[in-house]
Amino acid sequence: METVYIVVPLLLIGVVLAAVWLDRWSVPVILVALGLGILFGSDVLNVWHFDDVELTNQVANLALVFILFQGGFATKREDLRAVALPALGLATWGVLLTAAGTFVCLHFLFGWSLERSLLLSVIISSTDAAATFSILRRQALPSRLGSTIEIESAANDPMAILTTLIVVEAYASGASHGWMTVLLFLWKFLAGPVLGWLIARSAVAIFNRLNPQERGYYYVLLLGVVMLSYGLTELVQASGMLAAFTAGLVMGNARFVYRQGVSNFAAALATIANIGVFVLMGVLVFPREWGALWLHGVLLFLVLTFVARPAAVWLGTLGMGIGKRERLFMSWAGLRGAVPVVLATYPAAAGLELGQEIFNLVFFAVLLSVSIQGSTLGWLAKKLGLSEPKRPQPRYGLELVTMAHSELDLVVVDLPGPQGRPGPRVRDLILPPSALVTLIARGNEVIGPTGNTRLLGWDQVTVLSRPADEDAVRAAMLRRFEEVEPGVAPEPLEKPDMVPAADEAALGQLRGHVVLVGHGRVGAVLAGLLRRHDLPFVVIEQDWHAVDLLRRNHILALAGEGASRELLDLAGIARARLLLVTTADPLAARVAIEHAHRVNPAIEVVARVHFAEQQEALSRFPRTHCVNGEGELARAMGRLGLGALGMDASEAGAGRPESAARG
Repeated sequence: METVYIVVPLLLIGVVLAAVWLDRWSVPVILVALGLGILFGSDVLNVWHFDDVELTNQVANLALVFILFQGGFATKREDLRAVALPALGLATWGVLLTAAGTFVCLHFLFGWSLERSLLLSVIISSTDAAATFSILRRQALPSRLGSTIEIESAANDPMAILTTLIVVEAYASGASHGWMTVLLFLWKFLAGPVLGWLIARSAVAIFNRLNPQERGYYYVLLLGVVMLSYGLTELVQASGMLAAFTAGLVMGNARFVYRQGVSNFAAALATIANIGVFVLMGVLVFPREWGALWLHGVLLFLVLTFVARPAAVWLGTLGMGIGKRERLFMSWAGLRGAVPVVLATYPAAAGLELGQEIFNLVFFAVLLSVSIQGSTLGWLAKKLGLSEPKRPQPRYGLELVTMAHSELDLVVVDLPGPQGRPGPRVRDLILPPSALVTLIARGNEVIGPTGNTRLLGWDQVTVLSRPADEDAVRAAMLRRFEEVEPGVAPEPLEKPDMVPAADEAALGQLRGHVVLVGHGRVGAVLAGLLRRHDLPFVVIEQDWHAVDLLRRNHILALAGEGASRELLDLAGIARARLLLVTTADPLAARVAIEHAHRVNPAIEVVARVHFAEQQEALSRFPRTHCVNGEGELARAMGRLGLGALGMDASEAGAGRPESAARG
């Protein structure tokens, strides 16, 4: 009992602490879990004596179900469509080619027995989803390459499981299914996805119809859905693993109530399962037994890694438009993990004499695969020119907890690099009417966006929008970002001085000038108009990049918030004749106008307003004229429209509010 409440928690805590510390050297967490499992096991510290192969088999299968479900949940449907042919090809005939290549080398080249060679070949022929997802998603790979390897690893289990069962049963009972083998494979490979799809669609319907007040019910429901997708499919002799992956894929690409919470819960379950299964595998193994067979284990790893897997990749992807560098990386990325180890328990469970030897050989080869291949994937990707700069995960994010149907959802857009590349300002984005930029995560910073906020490379932008507008939101944001700075991006600007020393004398000489607060597109038009008429003016702008551009064009510009009284005084507001306010911040506009009238009672003010309440409040100030953007646009369109119809265009101003003309 103390094992459950003391040893297991210590193991899990140790894995996390060691994984975080070793992350700087790109050591995979599954390797850390395996190592600590072996350390705590019977042959080293003997803290936990564990040798229950059947229990390990059951626990590993359950863990793989959650790992595969999360793998499908995180896979975009468009990515699957793009790589379906190579991924599913490697998942079927690629497994057979790997097994055939391994068998030929082991039996005919090294002279190993037929039974030993055949069992090892089929058991270790598939790549492992747990290892692949854990390691590959740490790398910044081209999406098509990464998706091909991940989907292959999730879909190749049925072929490996089927061939292993056939070979083990043939040696255990002498029975052979003949042509039924082909039909059995087709049933497993086709029925699994169909059942997974049906269960997932039913789950989405249930999620959308239920409306419990307790959020925990959704998590319980998800557990039931994931386990049912596997159990029901296995009950009818189809591939439960493939059904679980398909169920995750369908739900991950569907809208349903409390989707974000379910996504986080599924990711947490997959992480727990991933670490747990490799810890258990490490505890189960007895390293002392490797003394007599380590050389054979090394040979098995070498044959699999440098002969069988590359041959399967190169033959299995002929005519698919995959380049040499990608094929080389795919060959090295054929990671072995929990699935081969689970399959290696089948011979012992069936009572075969070679059972324990097969398990130890497979485990040793898997350990080499995870440690050597898993630790060098990032290095190889860089050497082949396939690795992109790895953007850090943002430390901040928003979740929209929808406990009922909602017309709005959160869309997260990752802006392209390089880091710090100047993009458009928020107010320059042409987004759908219902879309609202709500949060910008920039490295270790969280930014509350305003209209003047400029987006930068590697920002993660969260937008509240209708799901139907998601594609439009992404297209508008990325298109405008690319338009700002094509080609090689400059280094991000350093924060400019609030007032350059060279401009202080010029500011002190201003009399009867114009102070422009806010700038932006409207302000840029006004600045151009003032400049064409040779009118002296100064701009207060909070966007650093805009300030730098204005100063390069020999325009007096102060860097900072429009509501800053210090900046207003530096701009000579007490001596100014006119204040133009274009800021989108209502509070900043009010503060600027109040301060201007207090220090300069004779000043004229023209302010841009965004809603009726703001217009009514600002119009109470003397000599203050308010322009409502939507109202002025409507009247302008009315004048043009009535004029086109031959009517009196002055009627377009009939509905003008009194406050718009007050001053």
